[in-house]
Amino acid sequence: MKYILPVIALIMLSACSSRPVTSGIGVEQTANAYKEQLNVNNPQLAKKLLISDVKTRQTNNLTDVVVTLASTYKKSQYLQYQFNWFDKDGFVIKGNHSPWQALTLFGFAKTQLAGLAPSSNAVTFSLAVREVSTDAQEFKD
Repeated sequence: MKYILPVIALIMLSACSSRPVTSGIGVEQTANAYKEQLNVNNPQLAKKLLISDVKTRQTNNLTDVVVTLASTYKKSQYLQYQFNWFDKDGFVIKGNHSPWQALTLFGFAKTQLAGLAPSSNAVTFSLAVREVSTDAQEFKD
């Protein structure tokens, strides 16, 4: 009986470790000024990535954005990113966020992530980046 609790705890910990990481790093734009600090939900990922530049412009009354993402890690990283858009009052524009996009970032490489606002009501944005698990996933009943 005294061994049952440690065995159950070990099983639960091993089950949690096989799930993909869904948190990451991000950048937010607020009133045309970018936060000096990244939003970090995953410290290990934050050590491997750097947002080095953010550019915006207006294209046909839509906000067009390009975020430069750089790897500070020597190996390839398998990531996903997503833009969310906000109106002038800071409210999320419902149903108009982009889907998660797959991205492979090679060691010490840079890439530009482009986003286009879904409507002219969108004036600010946020970008989230997360790691994708490369382990095979099994779903059990």
